Amino acid sequence: MSTQTQTEQISFWQAPGLFAEDVTRVRDFSMPVRHFHESVELYFLLEGERYYFIEQDTWHVKAGMAVLIASNQIHKTSLVPGCSVHRRFLLQLSPALAGRLCALADIREIEALSGAVAFSADSWTMARHIIGQMEKELASPTAESSPMLDSYALQLLLLFARSRREEAGLPAARSADAVRSDSGVHRTVHEIVLYLQAHCCEPCRLDSLAARFYISTPYLTRIFKSVTGFTVVEYLTVCRLRRARRLLLDTTLPVTEVAARSGFGNLNYFEKMFKRFTNQTPLKFRQSGSSGNGKAEDFPHP
Repeated sequence: MSTQTQTEQISFWQAPGLFAEDVTRVRDFSMPVRHFHESVELYFLLEGERYYFIEQDTWHVKAGMAVLIASNQIHKTSLVPGCSVHRRFLLQLSPALAGRLCALADIREIEALSGAVAFSADSWTMARHIIGQMEKELASPTAESSPMLDSYALQLLLLFARSRREEAGLPAARSADAVRSDSGVHRTVHEIVLYLQAHCCEPCRLDSLAARFYISTPYLTRIFKSVTGFTVVEYLTVCRLRRARRLLLDTTLPVTEVAARSGFGNLNYFEKMFKRFTNQTPLKFRQSGSSGNGKAEDFPHP
C-alpha cells in the first residue's frame, strides 16, 4: 500500500511475521507513540541523515548505514539540523520469525548487534538490491505465501551481522564509536538516561534530577529533548510501561500492584497510558501473553 503527500511518500506491506515500510520525508518527523515493541527492527537509511536514540546511546546515522533494534528496546529517531530530507527502509520481524532467522544465521544474542553500523560499498550495494527484490515480492499477489520473503530478511540480517563483525576489526577511529554521538552534551544525557532507567519506579522531580547532575532545570529539559527526542516525563513513562509489561507477563500481581511497582501512583492514568502505548488494556495484554506471532497489531503502522 502507498500514500503520498507534498512532504512524504510512504509504501508499506504486511506479510506473515514481518512488516516493511519504505518512506521518504521532506520535513521534521517525530515517531508515533509506540517507542518499544516486541518485534526486531532493521532500519536502512537510503538518503539523508538522522539521529537515532537507542536505550541510552545516540547514533548519527547517514546514508549507507543501518540500525538494528532488538525487542523492547526504547528508541526514537530525530532530525539532524540542516538535513530535513531522508529516505529509509524499515523491516520489522516478529519475535518468532526473528528467532528462526537468528538460528539459521547462528546469531545467539541479537541484543549484542543492537546499534548502528556503516556498510562497506559492496555490502551496501547488495543490501539495496535485496531491498528492491523484497519490495517487489511484497507487492506481488503471492506475498502472503512467499518463502522468498524470509530468505530476503535472512540475507539482510546476515549482511548486518557481517558488517558488525567487519567493524569489530577496524581501528577505534573507524568503528561504531565514530558514529556514536559522544559530545559533552550527549555524555551528560547518557548518564541521565542510565540514572532514569535504574530509578524509573521512584518519584522524580525535574529540579532534583537537574541538581543531581549539577545543571539547571531549563538546560536539562532542553538537552534531554534535543538528544533523545523525548521529554524527561515521556521517557520515564516509557520506562515504567516497559517494566509494567514485564510484571504483567512474569507475575500474577494484581494490576493495581503492577501499577504501583512500575512507578504509577494513579491506576486510571496507568491504564490510560498502557492502552495508548500497547493498544491493549493491562488485563488483555496479560491474557494474550507476549504476542510474537506477527499479527497486524504487533507492528506500529504509519
